[in-house]
Order: sequence, then C-alpha cells, then structure tokens
Amino acid sequence: MDSLRLNSDPFVVTGLQRLSSEAFGPAGFALGMDEVVHVLVHYGTRTFGYGHKVSGNQIIYKGQSFEDDFSAQALDHWLDECRDRSYTRGVGSWTTAEIHVFPNKAGRLDVFDEEHLERMSNGRWHPGGKPAGAQIWAQQLLRYPRTVEKIPAWMWDIFRAEDVTPPIYNPEFKSVDWKNRRRPVTDRGTDFTVEPTVINPSLEPGVFTKISKKLFGT
Repeated sequence: MDSLRLNSDPFVVTGLQRLSSEAFGPAGFALGMDEVVHVLVHYGTRTFGYGHKVSGNQIIYKGQSFEDDFSAQALDHWLDECRDRSYTRGVGSWTTAEIHVFPNKAGRLDVFDEEHLERMSNGRWHPGGKPAGAQIWAQQLLRYPRTVEKIPAWMWDIFRAEDVTPPIYNPEFKSVDWKNRRRPVTDRGTDFTVEPTVINPSLEPGVFTKISKKLFGT
C-alpha cells in the first residue's frame, strides 16, 4: 500500500502512460486540459468512481458519457492488477486509488487504506457511493486478508456495530479463515481456485480467541 513503491513499478508507469494517451492523444477526451483526476473506490465485488478535469484554475467535473472517461481495459483492469500487486500477506491492499494524468509529464497513482468519497451539493452521498458497511469490508478482507492486528480500529468498530465476524489471515497456515472455512493466500491475495477446507474451532482456538477479544472484549 506504498504509493512511492507503486509509482516506481514499470507496470504502473506504463499504465499511467496509457491513460495519458487516452486522455490527451489525438482523439483524447481531455484535449486542451492540464490534468485529469480519477478516483476509484473498491467495494469488494464492485467499484465506485468519480473525477474531474483541470484547465488552469477551472475544474470540470466528470460527466456520465463514456466518451468522457478512460476505457475499462486501461483503467479498471489495470487497477485490478495494481491492487493485486500491492497486496502484502496479512497486511492487506488499498481501498481507494487516485489517478493523476497530465499531457506533458509523468502521471501519479496515489493509494489509500480507506474510502475517499464525495457528497453531492445537497449533502447526500452519490448513488452507489455511500460508505461501506460490515459485509462489504468483510468481502474485501476475504479477497485481501489481514491479521487481527492489521485490521484498523475503525474497521473493527464497523464489524462490532453490525455483529459481523470478519475473515482473518492466519500466518500459521498462510490462509484466510472465515465461517469455519479456510482457503490458501498467495502474494496476490486469496486463491479462489482452491476449494475451502473445514476448520474445527475446538482444535484451533487461538485465532478465534483473538477475534472474540476484538469483537466482544472477551
């Protein structure tokens, strides 16, 4: 989840160059602009995005037209791969990506371990862009699992409020454990090609005791 390390990765550099070409190339949607900013927030099995173009001191917010945006291959698929590459076993991966691309200089990918959301002018959340609940965070942890200690306090508060037990990374087995099930975890996240095995909690009380203490203080 280190933006500095990500921006030195050739895969990221090439992806930013591709985005710049789509925005500022001969048929680009941002010709004459100084910068394009796009924010993408991951919600487990879906994403929420918004952005704007910059021209001098003027900000032009992203429209709904597909002609005013990057292609799915250049942006969404590329970011999915970036997120896999960012994963560290037991530590997790990022939730929000903020992309900055320019016509005449290198772009930048900034990543954050929380949601970056904007409200509408009436104070409401954009459709599909309200803060995530416990089930969505659980989906994210199932994909990019963390140890008990690496799940931040604010996320534990959400799980506790909704009485949801999250998936947990188990360093002993290099696995993600949830609902008495276990799947192996690689350097890119959970391996969903492997069928889960059943856990007998009475034989492995350690990790479940840690979860109980975080959720219930006991």
